[in-house]
Amino acid sequence: MLSRKTRYAIMAMTALAKGYGKGPVAMSLIAESKNIPLRFLEGILLELKRADILESTRGVDGGYSLKRAPEEVTLSEIIKVTEGSVRFVSCQDCNPDVGCEFGWNTETCGIRKVFSEMYSRLTDELERTTLKDVIQ
Repeated sequence: MLSRKTRYAIMAMTALAKGYGKGPVAMSLIAESKNIPLRFLEGILLELKRADILESTRGVDGGYSLKRAPEEVTLSEIIKVTEGSVRFVSCQDCNPDVGCEFGWNTETCGIRKVFSEMYSRLTDELERTTLKDVIQ
């Protein structure tokens, strides 16, 4: 399940995608229109800016805007910034040589195999899905 932080990030990014090319959007407008606590949104937008997905403009007419067109920003990018990963179980990324935290054989573990396949399909879909897809 995605965290509230990630859901807020996607909501904020859709607001910016809808206004793409029309100039920066004030953080307070995003917070109000999407019902996101302003202090929480501030941290999220800063993370997305540090990840080079957003840019900010200072001043009276300042705010945030997408650095790239909505069709170039994927859900995967946003989720990686806010979640780090979308994995279901911790062993999906484990090194088979090191082994499982429970001592199971990672090569024959049915749980790892099923969730790794699901993870692969999910990440493929998130890599294909852009902000433009979400706002249409």
